[in-house]
Formats: sequence, structure tokens, C-alpha cells
Amino acid sequence: QTPVSERAGCLERLACLMEDNMPQLLAMLCLEAGKTWGDGVAEVREAIDFCRYYATMAEKMMAKPMRLHGYTGELNELSLHARGIVLCISPWNFPLAIFTGQVVAALVTGNCVIAKPAEQTPLIAYFAVELMLKAGIPAGALQLLPGASETIGATLVADQRIKAVIFTGSTQTAALINKTLATRGGEIIPLIAETGGQNTMIVDSSALLEQVVVDVVTSAFGSAGQRCSALRVLYVQEEIYPRLIERSEERR
Repeated sequence: QTPVSERAGCLERLACLMEDNMPQLLAMLCLEAGKTWGDGVAEVREAIDFCRYYATMAEKMMAKPMRLHGYTGELNELSLHARGIVLCISPWNFPLAIFTGQVVAALVTGNCVIAKPAEQTPLIAYFAVELMLKAGIPAGALQLLPGASETIGATLVADQRIKAVIFTGSTQTAALINKTLATRGGEIIPLIAETGGQNTMIVDSSALLEQVVVDVVTSAFGSAGQRCSALRVLYVQEEIYPRLIERSEERR
């Protein structure tokens, strides 16, 4: 088990490597995931932020036990430890940022990782793993396993050697994963799932309607609406509704 400072150093180096390789990452995001150039830039930056954030938080939370308040004078300490093998299942809509965030969070906390990227975007995941290995992450601690979720993902979730699952995707799939983990028996297996949302925007008369139209279109239709943060419901103050519709039609 390597010290947390050493693991955090790998993430810091990975962040720098992603900055150095941004043109290649952008090209792959555009080619394989169909990203616009602007969305690609935002995604690479998010992946870099994940690396630096988790590096900082791991050192803060795992460097030494946290002292807890004791009401009767006893000594209470909380220490965080790795669980073992973590399965990371990432989506196609953020094939670099979410893939990286899942993997580095599990690695920096001392776990080994099996990374299962979306079957639509395996090349981006492969390039990201190559950068991770170059940053110093041991090859034995990280395995990339691309393929169909129905076969590979389901098989791994049911495997007793998997000690935690990090998943981003549909609510229905998350429910199936949760059911499988619950029926395995034995210890409780943590599931960290990021799924869909019913996201709402409320627009009142103080809003700049031109900006509202831009934000609505960007949020609702970015990645063809396939984002957990995508706008689903728009509430508009009645007095400004006709003008908002007019601005929207002008934009078309």
C-alpha cells in the first residue's frame, strides 16, 4: 500500500499530462464522442479539476485519523481505508471527465480499479489510461476492460471480488446494479450512482430573455439532451412568456 501522498502525486502529474496533451484529447473527443470544440475544452478541464480535487481531498482525509469529539472523555478516531477492487462504469456523454473522475477517486484512496468505459468511446478511455500509467499509477492497480455493458458490466457486478461500484448512467441500470449487489449476500457493497434528473429552470420578469434562450437551448440540447444536468422543465412568468417565445423563434 503506497502512501496517500504518493498516490496524490500521481494525480497531480496526470493533471499536468492532460494539460500537455489537450490537443490530442480534444481531437479524440470530437472524433469519437461527437463533441463540439467548446464542449471538448470544458470536458478536459473538468477531468483535470477532478485529478487535483481528489488529490487534495485524499491527502486531507486519509493522511492521518480524524479525531472525533467524545462526550465522556473517551478517545474516538475515524480512519479511512481502501476497500479492494472497485468497478468503475462510465458513460459515453462525458467519456473523459466522468471516466477520469471515477477512476482517480478510487485509485487515490488506495483501491485497485477495473475501468469499464462506455462501449461507444473506448479509445478516449484507452488514451486516458495510458496517461495515468505515464503519471506513475501502477499497471497492476488499473485494468481497462472495454465491451458491452450487458455482458461485461453485469458479470463484474455479480463477482464477489468486486468490493465497490461507481456507476454513471441510466436510473434503470443503476437499479439493476443495486439489486444485483443486494442479492450477493455477505458484506454490504457500496454503490455510488449518478443517474438522471428532473432539472428545472424558473424564469421571472427580471431575466434577460436573450440570455435565457441561449441557456435553455444549451442546457436542454447539449449532448442531444443526454446529460444528467440537462434542462427538462421550464417555468416562465406569465407576463414575459409571449416575449420569450418570440425570442426563441427568432433564434431558430
